[in-house]
Amino acid sequence: MAKKAGVLLPAVVLVAAAALVVPDLGAQIGDAVSGFFGGVELVGEGDKQFMVAASSSSQVRRCTPEQSLTQEACDNLKFVIFDARKMPFITRNISTAWKAAKPGVLTKDSTAEPGNRKVVCLRSFPRTNGGQCDEYPFASTREGGAGAQEMEVPPRENACQGGTLGAKYGAGGIRDGDSFLVVITHPDSIAQGPYQGVDIARDVACG
Repeated sequence: MAKKAGVLLPAVVLVAAAALVVPDLGAQIGDAVSGFFGGVELVGEGDKQFMVAASSSSQVRRCTPEQSLTQEACDNLKFVIFDARKMPFITRNISTAWKAAKPGVLTKDSTAEPGNRKVVCLRSFPRTNGGQCDEYPFASTREGGAGAQEMEVPPRENACQGGTLGAKYGAGGIRDGDSFLVVITHPDSIAQGPYQGVDIARDVACG
């Protein structure tokens, strides 16, 4: 144990010193640690507040929350936004997946989608409350497929999520190979528990 402590202590000191000398490096180190353990981060306040994965929080620090939501992007990274008022269970799946260290920045990859769909949300997935299977990361991304988190959600929400992704890919000009940041707005409306057969959305409009 003494040898391990003797090896680790200098490493910790060096990392801390690097973070103090180079602030950007400190942010990267923090994101890396958050990404390993998982987590979420709230950005902004009030109506402009949104949630991202802790592992990708540095991606939005360069822009104000108002600017990010208005432009649906920060610098060159585009956003795909999910409104928890419309999709409380979809956003529950996304946010809990972030807490389980699933990535917050995804890469669109239509060539991977057929293979991804063969290993996620299979017929054997239990739909005990009459819902449908939702997966995160999305099957249409390079990060999807094996290891994605699956959760039962209302059929209406599942349709909304698919429509939102398709619309954002098209209107946002997100093409194969492009990375994008997944964002949850109105995070206070995220479902607090699993789907029990009741669609609790405050707003049932998908658009």
